[in-house]
Amino acid sequence: MMEYKISLNNLLFYAYHGVMEEERKNGNEFRVSLSVFIPYNNEIALDDIDATVSYADLYEIVKEEMAKPKNLLETVAQRIVLDIKSNFPQIKRGEVTIEKMHPPIPGILGTASVSLIF
Repeated sequence: MMEYKISLNNLLFYAYHGVMEEERKNGNEFRVSLSVFIPYNNEIALDDIDATVSYADLYEIVKEEMAKPKNLLETVAQRIVLDIKSNFPQIKRGEVTIEKMHPPIPGILGTASVSLIF
């Protein structure tokens, strides 16, 4: 079976996710990447925009969920996936990764991330 993969990479947000009070107060930079798979169909070969999923619509879902502070990145990822699946039932699988760019833990020089594969 053939599929199309639609990806949004390195979306940048400033948000207020985290367990620590300072994270919820001061916020942090986050990077989100998303890939979804839709079944191949002949309508796409006819250049029918309704036969695919708009990456602009996917971006809006990510943007809306990133604006809602949560304790856990896992919860944010889950909300993104649930919104995608409810708006685009043709999407059967994909992956979302959320990276906290500056985790407030001494000794971590890189990012911390959560991925949800669906």
